[in-house]
Amino acid sequence: MEAVAVPARIDAGNAVEVLDSLKQAAVAAGEQPLALDLLPLVHFDSSALSLLLELLRERSGRGTASGAAPDAARIAGSNGIVLLNPPQKLQELAELYGIAEMLFGAVAGTVDVARPN
Repeated sequence: MEAVAVPARIDAGNAVEVLDSLKQAAVAAGEQPLALDLLPLVHFDSSALSLLLELLRERSGRGTASGAAPDAARIAGSNGIVLLNPPQKLQELAELYGIAEMLFGAVAGTVDVARPN
């Protein structure tokens, strides 16, 4: 699976163009998960989250039969998306909107690691 790098900027000014480009990459990925490398992303607003949610919705078969959001297993499934190297600020913005777990798995900053006593 080869990762597609997102541009350095995703905001209201270019989100539609970026989404169109990433949709083309999703078509090219076929049944494989669409891997997005978010490392280049340095300038963004909530449009970046909207874009990722739209891609997730399309790649996961538009949610479950009940209309609920797809779970992490669907995200990483055969037709999902994989988000690589998400910037900390993007994770924090997603957490603020309540969608961090949906996009990135465990909610940023709340993962407990078992430590020996």
